Amino acid sequence: MCNKIVDLSVSRRTLMKGGAAAAAVAAAPAIHNWAFAEQIQKLEKEGWTKHPVACTMCGAYCGILAMRKEGEPISEKTVRIFPNPGHPQRGYCGRSAAAMWVWNHPLRLRKPLKRIGEKGEGQFKEVTWEEALNDIAARLKDIVQKNGESSVVSTSHSFQGFAKWLTFPLGSPNNIGHQSSCNAAGISGRHLVFGKGYDGAGKLEPDYANLRYILLIGRSMGAAMGALHTLNEARARGAKVVSIDPRMPDMAYGDAEWVPIRPATDTALVSGLINEMLAQGTADLAFIEKHTNGAYLIKENGAPLTQADLLSNGSKSLYVVTDGKGNLAFRGVKKDDKGVAVGFDEDPSFRADLNANISVKLADGTECPVKTAFVLIKEELAKFTPEKTEEITGIPAAKIRLIAKEFANFKGVIDDGWYSAKNGTDVQLYQLICIANAFNGNIDVKGGLVVTAGAALKIPSVAAGKGPNGETWKMAPEKRIDKIIYPDAEGTFKVALEAAVTGKPYPIKAAFFVGTTMFQREANSQELADNLKKLELCVVQDVLPQEIVDYADYVLPATYFLERKEMSTVKWALNGSIYLSDPQIEPPKGCEARHDVWILLEILRRAFPERAERVGYKECKTAEEFNKYFDAFTQRGFDQFLDNCDKAKPGWKAQIQEDIATKGWSTITKKVYGIYPYKKPFGTPSGKLEIYSFKLFSDPGFLKSFTPFPVYKPSPAYTAPKPNSNEFVLVSGKNCNSCSGLNMFTEPTRYLGDRTVWMNIDDAARLGIKDQEIVEIEGLDTKVKATAPVTVTRKVIPGSVFAFGFSGGIRTKNLINPEYQFVKEGINTHWYATGYAEPMFGNVANNSSVRINKVRG
Repeated sequence: MCNKIVDLSVSRRTLMKGGAAAAAVAAAPAIHNWAFAEQIQKLEKEGWTKHPVACTMCGAYCGILAMRKEGEPISEKTVRIFPNPGHPQRGYCGRSAAAMWVWNHPLRLRKPLKRIGEKGEGQFKEVTWEEALNDIAARLKDIVQKNGESSVVSTSHSFQGFAKWLTFPLGSPNNIGHQSSCNAAGISGRHLVFGKGYDGAGKLEPDYANLRYILLIGRSMGAAMGALHTLNEARARGAKVVSIDPRMPDMAYGDAEWVPIRPATDTALVSGLINEMLAQGTADLAFIEKHTNGAYLIKENGAPLTQADLLSNGSKSLYVVTDGKGNLAFRGVKKDDKGVAVGFDEDPSFRADLNANISVKLADGTECPVKTAFVLIKEELAKFTPEKTEEITGIPAAKIRLIAKEFANFKGVIDDGWYSAKNGTDVQLYQLICIANAFNGNIDVKGGLVVTAGAALKIPSVAAGKGPNGETWKMAPEKRIDKIIYPDAEGTFKVALEAAVTGKPYPIKAAFFVGTTMFQREANSQELADNLKKLELCVVQDVLPQEIVDYADYVLPATYFLERKEMSTVKWALNGSIYLSDPQIEPPKGCEARHDVWILLEILRRAFPERAERVGYKECKTAEEFNKYFDAFTQRGFDQFLDNCDKAKPGWKAQIQEDIATKGWSTITKKVYGIYPYKKPFGTPSGKLEIYSFKLFSDPGFLKSFTPFPVYKPSPAYTAPKPNSNEFVLVSGKNCNSCSGLNMFTEPTRYLGDRTVWMNIDDAARLGIKDQEIVEIEGLDTKVKATAPVTVTRKVIPGSVFAFGFSGGIRTKNLINPEYQFVKEGINTHWYATGYAEPMFGNVANNSSVRINKVRG
């Protein structure tokens, strides 16, 4: 679609042709930048200008270009969207391609709206910004004076965390994301193996450009798109991709191999793969002995043996290993005078025995049997023979043996997920995936699972008790509410809404939702709807009328990413780079949208002006005034960054400035392999890659629900369907064409979006269901009912059905005009999810179980 002017009246035939092209690009083994670059150069010669943009249709922030036809008003016909050639996270999926379809969408929120009906009815009237902001501020002030600052909560799905600009200056700790239904499980799993500082999204990634073999277990490559582009280049050089998923993901439409697996059995599969590597003798035992805690001795109670157990004045931070000849040694982390881990405190010549099973004398004189963590793991894995693993997963034993062999022979890597909450056992899954990579010895080496390089750009912002200009203030005494229930939660927002009903652990009275599609994110939508009605104040800031709008007291029109300037580091890329996003596009005529942070600070200023001043904010009447205030933080951070670079290497500043001016991005740090854990420790208690988690011993609550080495168990999140019946596991997922909260509303999605439920051809034949027949989907646990057409296909495993997330099933009452009723077609899988959350971590399960009923005419 890039070589044609965007036309909102484009025909269905043209859209379908574009969709076919997009699918072909996603499946192709390589995407060449020269074709895009050639078109961009041609437009530049014709007087068009290019403006770098970071697409925020998902969290990848892919690098794209907005090409502007100068001298003409901004419109869908004078702005064209391209991938940014050469960008480290170059994107161009169906979502970014449809960016201008959102910009002037007929449904775009253009003026503030005030609720006039009951919550959930979607009845509103237009009001002025003054009326909306003054009333919201007055109600916020009353709530805080009666209930305290912590009764106010905010959330957003922007990686800038815009929502925090209200709650933190207010003094509330409750700025809570909703990673619980997205990537929280992956973060928690990495944390158990690699530790703090190495668990964040994008910090540890497959070396897509250089890998030879990759296993994608439940991983859709539709995000980040730049990673898919890089992987496609590796595929063109012969890299093999194996996708293991209950449904056939878009990645497997090309030359990738799809291996169907029963839902919630991924942990059993990975256990079987590791066990088979041990059986085949292909596990990297040298790596495990030296760079993991596999050789560390474990007591009968499961806790690690430390120097303090053996010596009266010993350290609890030094762990014990043996050489199998009666000699013991200690291993720990070497720290500097600030307590920062800088190396390893151990004898590098000491070779530990991985298979030790001995007795040691403790400091009190008693004998204590101990085994290595490696022995305990082998004992646990022994039951996962290929045949037993086949019984659980449905994957043939011969295929399991082959995958294990290929994974080892090619020094493969397993990707650890995206949109990763599925079955309520996901922390264990991602922990085990990290462990499997360790057993392959493929950590921080070329083509393996690597620690990505950072760029060290810091833009001044707001944090709890800290302002962007060095300000400090006292926060409310309460702990962030989800951390009380789930101490290791990344962001479990549902706790806040439950507190709106129960008042426990303390009451929540007001909530601010900033650019987030809650009904496509929070598992158990019925519970979400019920809880939203209990809020005294509910404010939604968005671009389009998401379903949560129906439950708002006020709906405030916000700017779109094409209308904002920002600078940050490039995410999910091997090298450390920075980018500029400066589209220089304003909201369309008649749209009164304002920057999210301006909205929040204006509400705060009107309620508590002295608290707005905590971040240096007094009043900005116009968008230009606010941009001057807010963009100054970006400029200050960038200037400091440039000065630091120039001090490190004179003349570097000018090069970076030139890169940003000409390309919109600049690579600052090149990846250096072989650092972690070879020269520098990870953030774990041992500093090693922990295949047996020592973190779990830091809080007794962990050991009540988890084991140091993850153990397979069936999903606790939903009722198991009866086999060979009309009951199924409903699995959800994304694609790179249409699955996003904004893109699902666009005109291309009317034709390219898939709002059907996939059913295996054998299941359909057994139930007498024909392709495109309308069926009723009933939740086994939630009792929710909805109808959708069925796509009869081989692309989903028998016993399961599949529906895309962020694709359809919107239940908005009145803000969707007849022309866009297609967004209500199909189902939203979150209505069927129970909302089960894993203990301690708080990640929830998106998958569910349903009954498929034929609809009688």
